[in-house]
Amino acid sequence: MNTGDALCDASSAFGPRGVVKRVGAVTRQLPVRGDRLLDVGCGDGTYTVELAGGYVRVDAIDLEPERLNAFAGRIAGTGLEDRIGIHKMSADALAFDANTFDRVTAFEVVEHVDDLEGALREVRRVLKPGGAFSLTTPNRWFPFETHGVLWGGRRRSALTAPFLPWVGPLHARMSDARAFTTQQMGRLLRGAGLRVRAIDYLMPPFDRRTTALQTLSDTLEDTPLRVFGMAMAVTAVKPGR
Repeated sequence: MNTGDALCDASSAFGPRGVVKRVGAVTRQLPVRGDRLLDVGCGDGTYTVELAGGYVRVDAIDLEPERLNAFAGRIAGTGLEDRIGIHKMSADALAFDANTFDRVTAFEVVEHVDDLEGALREVRRVLKPGGAFSLTTPNRWFPFETHGVLWGGRRRSALTAPFLPWVGPLHARMSDARAFTTQQMGRLLRGAGLRVRAIDYLMPPFDRRTTALQTLSDTLEDTPLRVFGMAMAVTAVKPGR
């Protein structure tokens, strides 16, 4: 594994430690249990399955049919297929009634949504009063672009352009995913009519690196250096209960 691969691995959203970190963060912010859950941008269901045990009924949406097919294959024969509905659907046009869900989640998704303001308004609409929206997304103060760098028509290692996320206009040109500060994300959520309950920083999980490096990364989450974490976890609540 070269250093570029190592960095991509460090920020992996789907390695075991990456999943545990993100699910653990939003669970600490607000326990994941209730009647109805909606997972936005579910992909192959990695996160949805982790959360499903806390809910009576789960719906999961994505735009990529191959990922939805993989999700269906993952849960076939497990009993979960009776409780999880899988839908091809856009986040900014949710085909659910208002006030339906106790919780909506979006793990490493909002940075890819074109009409993010519209999607957040839809999230608020389908949440029950008092329901919560939890998300994780890249932190702009992490020194590297976790999705790689678009340069000369090719996707290159994040090490090609260190500190790229810190230079907003350049980052917008060289990355196909956004990165947010906590202040920016807070404004977006409040603009959609949601009340921010908690924001935490997540350091890289380093799924395939040494235990010592993993331990160091975890320890840094309890220090002021956490503001340079790879991602943020945010939970916001729909007022009304």
